[in-house]
Amino acid sequence: AVELATLEWVSWFNHHRLMGPLGYVPPAEFEANYHRQRAGQATTV
Repeated sequence: AVELATLEWVSWFNHHRLMGPLGYVPPAEFEANYHRQRAGQATTV
C-alpha cells in the first residue's frame, strides 16, 4: 500500500502540480516543451 501511495504521489507531483516558477505548468509538461523546443532548434541549425 505504501508503494502504491508513493507512486500516486510522484505522478501527481510530476504531472498535475502547477509550478509558479515554470509558468504554472506541471514539471513534466515543462520538460517536454523544453525538449521539443531544443529538437526544433537542432533541426533548423
